[in-house]
Amino acid sequence: MKRWRGLRVYILKDKRAFIVLSVTKRTVNLAIWAIKVFESPMILTEEPDAKVLASPSLQASDVTDVEAEFVADPFMMFHKSKYYLFFEVLDRSTGKGVIGLAISNDGKEWHYDRIVLRESYHLSYPYIVETEGDIFMLPESTEAGRVLLYKATNFPYDWVVSHELIEGSYLDASVFEYDRTWWMLAGTAGGNLHLFFSDSINGRWTEHPSSPMIVSNFHITRPAGRVIAGSHGVYRYAQDSLPYYGTQVRVFEITRLSRTEYEERELNTIIRGSEIDADWRKDGMHHIDQLKIKDHCWCVAVDGHYFRSENYLKWRFKRFIKSPISDLRKVYEQLKKQNVGV
Repeated sequence: MKRWRGLRVYILKDKRAFIVLSVTKRTVNLAIWAIKVFESPMILTEEPDAKVLASPSLQASDVTDVEAEFVADPFMMFHKSKYYLFFEVLDRSTGKGVIGLAISNDGKEWHYDRIVLRESYHLSYPYIVETEGDIFMLPESTEAGRVLLYKATNFPYDWVVSHELIEGSYLDASVFEYDRTWWMLAGTAGGNLHLFFSDSINGRWTEHPSSPMIVSNFHITRPAGRVIAGSHGVYRYAQDSLPYYGTQVRVFEITRLSRTEYEERELNTIIRGSEIDADWRKDGMHHIDQLKIKDHCWCVAVDGHYFRSENYLKWRFKRFIKSPISDLRKVYEQLKKQNVGV
């Protein structure tokens, strides 16, 4: 998830007066994300009926242990007769993402549990995968400058970094196993799509000779959820980040995949904003996860958002007063560097 980075300050005759005037009049558009879970008879390769997206299954107000600005990026797992949903929670006190957990007995009614992973850097996109009896999470950790693989030591609550897979600031790394090989698709801030492969999920990863397959394209390069691979084919989902971040999701069928070849074709746009006033997904959708329950029955998790306008000063102040002392010191030092009269 992209976060709003703050106010650009222009130098005029009276810098502090300009900042006060600008901030008191300026508003910030906050993207308020929520999550919906529903059933489908098949994986989504075209838009679902709007009726199944009528209301969210999980939203910020359901989070009880931190003050959440939004919830997004859902990933599911079925384990020992229960459904587990991992997702990003934007903690308003720090402005950083942490990983939350909700649990369900039937995949329909979800109950928020707790925050299960937090770091000094922003976390989102908690990609869950199980292999050879181990459960791993691959959250986006772009701020750390590495793609980090976490392993569950006490599922679903305790996680430790088990391996550093790739060095670099990659977005929404998505792994999947196909044709006895592990594959990873990852985006970049420059609108590129990269592909890597490995003999095992925690082994040595090699960049594909065709990578990056797509460059400087913000419509189709950033991953938008779990890659679905099986006898039905291989499908990747991509965020369309134009005209703004979180607009819609497109699906592609990967038609040729080997350690030397890569081909794909676009199928459809599958989820998008409703453009209905007061709707929870009015302004866009940007993520999908799909979990096969049985033949002709899939559990699908998506997210969506609407923009809420708020006075910048009020929004910033609410974050300021809720920040821990260590974070307040960082804010103070940043303001000193900018010479903003502190």
